[in-house]
This record gives sequence, C-alpha cells and structure tokens, in this order.
Amino acid sequence: MPAPFRALSPEAFSREIGGYSWKRDVWRVDLHHTWFPTHGDYRGLESIERMCRFHVCNRGYEDIAQHVTVAPDGAIWTGRDWNRIPASIGCGMNVGAFMIEMVGNFDRGFDRLHGAQLESTLAVIAAVQHHFRLPVQSLLFHRDVPQTDKTCPGSSLDKGVMLRQLAARRGLASGRGHDRGDERTAAVA
Repeated sequence: MPAPFRALSPEAFSREIGGYSWKRDVWRVDLHHTWFPTHGDYRGLESIERMCRFHVCNRGYEDIAQHVTVAPDGAIWTGRDWNRIPASIGCGMNVGAFMIEMVGNFDRGFDRLHGAQLESTLAVIAAVQHHFRLPVQSLLFHRDVPQTDKTCPGSSLDKGVMLRQLAARRGLASGRGHDRGDERTAAVA
C-alpha cells in the first residue's frame, strides 16, 4: 500500500480488503480527520503526498500514518501498508488498529461530512469490520482516548449516529443482510 498512492472506489476497497494477504489481526477501526487540509485545501494526490511528507519529515514516522485516506469526493486513497501498525492514537495502543483519515476539518462551523465522503467512510469502516468480524462498536473516535484533549474526528460528528448508520449499513439493526440505511445523511450532532 505504500507510495505510489492509489485512489479506490468503495467497491474496489472492499475487494482489496477481502483479497489482501493479512499477516496481523485487526480488532479496532480508528477514525481521524486531517483538520488540515480542509475540504477547500484538498488537491487530490498532491495533498496525499504532502501529508506523507509531513508525517515522515516533521513527525518522524516511517511512512504516512494512516492505512487509508477518504477524500471529499469519496475517493479512498491507499496509504500505509495494511500489515503495518498505524501511527494512530499513541499511548502504546496502535496494535490491532486499522486507521482511517478523513480529509477535512469536521469541527462545528467548518467542513461537513456528507455525500460521497460519508458514504466512502462508512463503506471502509463496514468492510474492515465485516472482514474481521468486528462489532460496530469497534469504531474508535480519536477523541475517545482518555489522554487526549482533541475533538478528532471533529466536534460536529456524533458517534452514536455513526454507529447506527454502520449497523443499518451492515444489516445489523433490522436483521437483514443488505440493509444499507440512510447513508447520505451526515453523522452530525
């Protein structure tokens, strides 16, 4: 998954998750927002490459922090090798995590998570959870970590709403296997 970075559709991502040669267990999905770049700053591949350079040169990471980045247009950009532990929440808690970074500042009053970006984010989380047979509650918002004062993945996002959207998407709320729920409604407070 390392550079060159590739943009995937939700369907292609789901196929790659299923066909990937996993060498580690995943038991949690970590969700972040970039804060910067915002939606207005996003420039496709250039933004992903700049993020990688920042993570490596400024943060001292060995690679881009996240496994995938979900763009405002819904593109799912590959990132860190999926068999490598992400640089996600620190505190010695990154083992077992699959890290997703959403481009944007989702604090109240800034960017809005909706449309294709919301659909792709839900698709990525659901695909990882399904592949590893995880419950919807395996989703971790960065702000859930006690040692942080961050609002990440954004103060406008309501985790309860997102968990209900995931349950509906996975057919867990109704007991039906393909109930996708209302994916076009943003997970906002």
